[in-house]
Amino acid sequence: MRRLTNRIVLPVVFFLLLSLPVLWFGRPSFVPALEENRAPTPFPRYTLYWFRHFERWFDDRFGMRDALVYYGSRLQMARTGSPMDPEVVAGRDGWFFFDRHYSPGHPHFAEMFGQTPLPDSELQTIARNLTLARERLKSCGIPFYLVLAPDKQSIYPEKLWVRPPESAVTRTDQLVRYLASTDPALKVIDLREPLIAAKATQSYDLYKRTDTHWNTLGAFIGYRAITKQLVADGITKDSRHVRFDDYRIARHPFDGGDIVVNLLSLRGYFKDYVITLDPVEPRRAYSINLPGWPAQGAEFTSTENPAASGRLLLLRDSFAGELMPFLAQDFNRMYSFAEHRVDGARVRRAKPDVAMLEIVERNLESLEDGPTNLDQACKPISSPAS
Repeated sequence: MRRLTNRIVLPVVFFLLLSLPVLWFGRPSFVPALEENRAPTPFPRYTLYWFRHFERWFDDRFGMRDALVYYGSRLQMARTGSPMDPEVVAGRDGWFFFDRHYSPGHPHFAEMFGQTPLPDSELQTIARNLTLARERLKSCGIPFYLVLAPDKQSIYPEKLWVRPPESAVTRTDQLVRYLASTDPALKVIDLREPLIAAKATQSYDLYKRTDTHWNTLGAFIGYRAITKQLVADGITKDSRHVRFDDYRIARHPFDGGDIVVNLLSLRGYFKDYVITLDPVEPRRAYSINLPGWPAQGAEFTSTENPAASGRLLLLRDSFAGELMPFLAQDFNRMYSFAEHRVDGARVRRAKPDVAMLEIVERNLESLEDGPTNLDQACKPISSPAS
């Protein structure tokens, strides 16, 4: 009887396990939902490549996928201490790093070791684009600034198991030197040095351990450096928002940043902290919806501060998320777009007193996208920007 039961039960169980991805298709499992940094593949249109695209669509939805990823990530870390994602590096003391440019067969962060320099053609294209934007905005009476935000490994190289030599020339080094020689009139605010200097004096970290971004304290250090340059150039008045005494600074634990949550599905697996800077006096700047402008969201933000003057047009990436609340305090109006291409039509509409392009080191190649509609930047409009 037992032998007969085994002959029946075992094949049935085996068949059910094989069928589980289909039987449980599209349903959530018993683990937290995945928080991947991408949208699921949509159902494909009927083309010659339909089966290939269908496979990707199915792979995003087969039954128990989230459970397999959830437990697979934990088993991988417990067994080997290495992340499942090849672009993620587990550093010292629970620090994690993301290498967007990793290529199999090459060391991680080859760029930091000076092994993957920017080609001359890319340097020339980037410099030409920035010079075109600067010169056109200058003709409109608008100062233009390039703000370079550091990757985490540039500020905390000691948290990597293999530290790059100090003599290595990075892509950012290349670009800064090239711009200084080809367009010395271009204002470049390189935030690497201020953050490295602040790291030695601050009690808290300036970057999140499990995230690719700086924390609020790191962004505040960057804001202080930006404001110092703007004040020196006469763009803004001496800001009272740069003093540490005007904030209550505290550290709080949180479940993890974009590296361990979105890339590794390991929410809550590692210790990490956020730093809060609560102003002693309430902030005066607030978000505002403007007629004819995009809705408030990740791609566009507009703020107003009745107690300040001037307008800022900010082109940026996700690194500016922690930076914008500080900048908004210093301008009557701030227009912020999540892109790096200077659009003359938007300049014309916003009529800024200063334009700023913030970019993190790993995104430098996006500066190859040249400005557009520059001929419209200085044209008058029939009604004022609102």
